[in-house]
Amino acid sequence: MKATTLTISSKGQTLMPLDWRKHNALGRGGSCNAFYLEDGALLVVPVKPPGKEQLKKLLAKVKPTRPPVDWKQRVATALQNARR
Repeated sequence: MKATTLTISSKGQTLMPLDWRKHNALGRGGSCNAFYLEDGALLVVPVKPPGKEQLKKLLAKVKPTRPPVDWKQRVATALQNARR
């Protein structure tokens, strides 16, 4: 593994190595999860969208609910407020 120095700004921003970003499909940026490990290390893992099977499992757990009786009025009001 190639060692790379990261610079962290006073606001906590950092620039990840280009080869790591390309390898993880983050060439144009994206989200990562960061885990603080007990020994003081930081584990950075890209957040990847769920795959087709994982998405099916997640959607299967969603229970349908009935909309409120006045849903049409709520939508109309929200649209009017957004257009102001």
